[in-house]
Amino acid sequence: MDATGVTAVSALLIGGGVVFLALVVLAVMTDRPRTPRPDPVRLRAAAEQLEAHALATQTEAGRAAAIASQARAVLAVAERARDEAWAAQETAERDYRQAWESASAGREAVASAPKPEPVPGVDRDREVSRAALAAYRRGDISLQELREVFRRAGDWDPVQEDRERLLDRGGMRLTMARRAYDQAAALARRAEQEARLAEATAQELLTEATESAAEAREAYLTAQRFTRRRRPRRGRRAG
Repeated sequence: MDATGVTAVSALLIGGGVVFLALVVLAVMTDRPRTPRPDPVRLRAAAEQLEAHALATQTEAGRAAAIASQARAVLAVAERARDEAWAAQETAERDYRQAWESASAGREAVASAPKPEPVPGVDRDREVSRAALAAYRRGDISLQELREVFRRAGDWDPVQEDRERLLDRGGMRLTMARRAYDQAAALARRAEQEARLAEATAQELLTEATESAAEAREAYLTAQRFTRRRRPRRGRRAG
C-alpha cells in the first residue's frame, strides 16, 4: 500500500474515533439527570412563610430588647447598691479599727498602772481579772462576762467600759456591713448574668429575623424569575 492509501486509512480511523467519542459524550449527556427547575408557586409559598417568620421573630426581638434594657437598668441599681454597701463596710472597718486601738490602749494602761499595796484577797482578784481579759481577747468570753468579772474584782474603769462598749458595737456593725455587702454583691452578679443573657437572646432573635427576611427576599426574586420564564408565548395572529 502506498503513502496515499496509508493516509486515507489513518484519516478514516481518526474520523471513526471522533464519531465514537461524540456518541459517547452524547450518551453521557443524555443519561445525566436534569436538575428540576424550581416551582414558582412553591417558592412563593416558602417566601411567604419566611416573611411571616421574620416578622414574628422581629417582634420577639423587640420584646427581648426591651427586657434587656430593663435588665440593664436593674443591674445599674444593683451595682450602685453594691458600691454603697462596700463604702459602708469600709467605714465600719475603719470605725472598728479605731475602737479596737482605743480599747487596747485602755487595757494596756490598766495593766501597766502602778499597783497599790497588796491587800489580802486583792491579788487573787487581779489575777482573775487578767485571766478574764486574756480570755476576752481570745474570744472565749463575751464583753458582758468580762464586765461582770471586773465589777466583782473592783477593777473596772468606767472610761474603759465605754471603750469596750464602742468596740462591741463596732464589731456588730462591721458584721452587719459585711453581710450586707455580700448580699449586694450577690444581687449585682445575678443581675449582670440576667442582663447578659437578655442581651444575647435579643441579638440572636434579631439575627434570625434578618436572615429570614433575606431568605424571603431571595425566594421572591427566584419565584419571579422562573415565573417570567414559564409564561407561554402568544401565537401570531392570522393576517
